[in-house]
Amino acid sequence: MKFSNTQILYHWLSFALILIMAGTGLAYSYDLLGGGAMRVHQITGQVLIVVLGLRIATRLGRRTPDAADGHARWERALSKIVQLALYAVMIGYVASGYISASAETDSALIAPVSLAFARSDLGEQILEIHFMLKWVLLGLFGLHVAGALKHLIVDRDDTMARMTFHKSKS
Repeated sequence: MKFSNTQILYHWLSFALILIMAGTGLAYSYDLLGGGAMRVHQITGQVLIVVLGLRIATRLGRRTPDAADGHARWERALSKIVQLALYAVMIGYVASGYISASAETDSALIAPVSLAFARSDLGEQILEIHFMLKWVLLGLFGLHVAGALKHLIVDRDDTMARMTFHKSKS
């Protein structure tokens, strides 16, 4: 069983948006594009919030394919843990980023949270959480990619085909 085309679209759209956010976050950190990098970062983050909401709603409304036969129990367990952690960290990442961006008086946010809250001690802690979560997200992303490559190169099974628009063998 494959993921639905909608699930596949949301998966790869999330991936693309996160890459854009990583690039614009780095560009902002090193002042490569001036204030434009943060504006693109914030707009992309808001789009990611919508995509994540749609992705989670779709996932809750449609059963996901079971792991292919032949995968060890530890592989299935690790896959589930990484998937759940990716969702949790992505939610925390965009939420903390949104609150942190609300501290800027000229943000590109549609509906920023209270400026007083965003600039409070708690708001500063949330900004630190946002910075920390990028490393957690990177680590989880690395595990996810490593698992995908293992299935593609080592196992040579049909696991990767379930998350692409190409027809799977099964």
